[in-house]
Amino acid sequence: MSTIRRRVTLALAGVGVVAATVIAAGPAAARLVPAASSSTISVGVVAPFTGPAAEFGQLLSVPCYVGTALINRAGGVLGSTLKCVPVDDTGDPADAVPNVTKAIATTSNFQMAIGLETNTAATTIPLLSRAKIPFFTTNGLVSYNHTTDPYFWRATPADNANGAAFVAFAAHRGWRRIAVIFENTASNEANLPGVMAAIPKENARAVINLSIPGDSSSYSSVVERVLAAHPQVLIFSADPQTTATFLSEYQQLNHNSVPPMITATESLTPDFYDTVSKVIGTSYITHHLYLVGAYFSTRSVAYKVYAKEAYANPLTHKLASTILAVGPPASAYDGLNIMALAMLMAHSTKGSVYDRYITQVVSKKPGAVVVQSFAAGKRALAAGRKIQYEGVVGAITFNRYHNFAGSFAVNVFRPSKAGVLVYVIPGAEVSRLLG
Repeated sequence: MSTIRRRVTLALAGVGVVAATVIAAGPAAARLVPAASSSTISVGVVAPFTGPAAEFGQLLSVPCYVGTALINRAGGVLGSTLKCVPVDDTGDPADAVPNVTKAIATTSNFQMAIGLETNTAATTIPLLSRAKIPFFTTNGLVSYNHTTDPYFWRATPADNANGAAFVAFAAHRGWRRIAVIFENTASNEANLPGVMAAIPKENARAVINLSIPGDSSSYSSVVERVLAAHPQVLIFSADPQTTATFLSEYQQLNHNSVPPMITATESLTPDFYDTVSKVIGTSYITHHLYLVGAYFSTRSVAYKVYAKEAYANPLTHKLASTILAVGPPASAYDGLNIMALAMLMAHSTKGSVYDRYITQVVSKKPGAVVVQSFAAGKRALAAGRKIQYEGVVGAITFNRYHNFAGSFAVNVFRPSKAGVLVYVIPGAEVSRLLG
């Protein structure tokens, strides 16, 4: 999602037929949003809408539709309404450059963006920055941990932090002999540096570290090597079919026994559940598979506003249960609210002007009223109050590089295929492992 990440292959194929009619790019999507006008602010959703990673465009469109609906319902921004505009990067840097360049040149009043996922972020981020368009990215690239780009904002963990969180949870459970197995794609292996950095600091050991091809018909030789290493836990990252095949053969070759698995919350989808449980059973996937990612509270006012609209909105309700369990979309929704509130504070919708107010929207300040929605923030500002926005991902404190990671959640699947929180890893613990 990466996080979401962040990971591009999020395995939403199980809901893909419905989603394609809801938030696909091109003419069909254009019919779902109001026509552009001088009073319309375009919000670019920069993500794959075609190609093998098209599911990620579906994923990132949901928080955009939810956020813009709520902002428009609250009267919009400085007399303007907001409209989501799909910008197809196809998941391929070679396509992303001309497609995003064209969108910047031809999209009316293009003043904010979300998305900019891991596979294409290195090529799309410079384009938006040169155009002075602020954006909240969901990419997890470690290379942006110390960026000085003024238009870059990230409220979701970098991949190395998520990898370190995997290890922190393993140590919490007392699992010290760790098998590290990732599918050999850039998106799946992005967590690996954090995993390997954290293992020795938790007095653990990587008993085996393997990169495997995706979607092979058999992994029996790989499984035999892992079995010989006698791991207590698997830290694993791969697409649903690869995961299912690997676990099925592990079970067959190890007398019906499989150790616990830790993976990313981007796998918290119905398709992953269906594909994996079909071969290894629901008992394993609901009791021994742990999904780690950005933490957010489902009890907060911000989450309840977000979730209510996600379920009620006809453009998003089919994907709501999947999206609401994943951190990167939540951070994109928060980013949309933050940018809109920054426009109000700046009395300007121009990116080069309101960008300087983004930190002020979320920062603690004497006399500030805490707000958990755009509508509440707009009312407080209109009343002459200072505000501090706390979103779905919680209270946000950007560092000097415009990054915020927060804490980390550990979820397990319910039989309903939704997730349930079982543990929270403090952000300070993850920072220690990476320090």
